[in-house]
Amino acid sequence: MIKRLFNIARAEFNDLVQKNKSAPLPEPDFFGNRQEETRSDPLAKYYANLEIPVGSDRETIKTAWKTQMKKYHPDLHGSDPKKKQIAEELTRQLNQAYRTLDSAFLKK
Repeated sequence: MIKRLFNIARAEFNDLVQKNKSAPLPEPDFFGNRQEETRSDPLAKYYANLEIPVGSDRETIKTAWKTQMKKYHPDLHGSDPKKKQIAEELTRQLNQAYRTLDSAFLKK
């Protein structure tokens, strides 16, 4: 879970840096999986949401989306309203990531 949050934060930070047109800061390699293409790929945050490497194929994207939905679907967290609200937000982000990456493959 911490790795997921770190990857999402890193992708968001890199987007912010690129929007401000300043040079990105070097990224710490906490998990030993430094990905240089994360800096230049505008879809990197969507790959981070699905917890897959940047540039993964369409089948990997679909499998990752299904796996994440099985973990974070709001119906699984119906007993606790706070957890259900968080799960709904995560589900929205996962669906947006899947739709965006899938449409990117259709454009190729």
